[in-house]
Amino acid sequence: MALDLSHTQTPHLGLFVSGLCKSYGPVQVLADASFEVRPGEVVALLGENGAGKSTVSNIIAGSTKPDAGSITWRGKPYSPASPAAAIDAGVGMIHQELKLLPDLSVAENVYVGRLPMRGGRIDRAAMNARASAQLKRLGLDVSPDRKVRTLRIAAQQQVEIAKALTLNAELLIFDEPTAALGSEETELLFQQIRKLKAEGMSFIYISHRLDEIAEIADRVVVMRDGRIVARHERADIPV
Repeated sequence: MALDLSHTQTPHLGLFVSGLCKSYGPVQVLADASFEVRPGEVVALLGENGAGKSTVSNIIAGSTKPDAGSITWRGKPYSPASPAAAIDAGVGMIHQELKLLPDLSVAENVYVGRLPMRGGRIDRAAMNARASAQLKRLGLDVSPDRKVRTLRIAAQQQVEIAKALTLNAELLIFDEPTAALGSEETELLFQQIRKLKAEGMSFIYISHRLDEIAEIADRVVVMRDGRIVARHERADIPV
């Protein structure tokens, strides 16, 4: 059933997903998925592998086209033709397998494809200063000149987040972000999510770990076999 918004007196400028469907040949991987993400909140998508979490997130992030359904983002129809179009609209995704270039520096990865130029050359001073500002915003103390391949996975993930921030992302999708993190690194990530949430950013948090979702999510959408089977507010999340 598509999401009924008739009760909403003043629709918020967040994300509304309504009736999304997706099939690959005879196999339906997503069936009538509807949910919303309000500004400044974390909505978790919970389910086992094959539940449909990644499919719906890839549709929102512009890398998959739905067969049916619609999305509204910031009060306007939203149908990104590509991940680049989604980023231009303020929607970014941090994949479980990070998309960084290991032999480039932290700053070069943050600004890849849009390096600041001066006099026909890369303005490394400006690039490093801007990258450092975003890293400090996340509480990450690392040199912008450092090669990404020398960083631990947790720090590389922060570089991905910093890159999204420089692209003015207002909605970030995290796909199983703690899969390679220890407990301390996971808590650092949660602190950063809470900080950015307080600044008004919204998040979709994909996971199958109920304990993490109970800690970080404001609401949880439970998926099974491509369908949404339950929704819970934070106070009602079963742990």
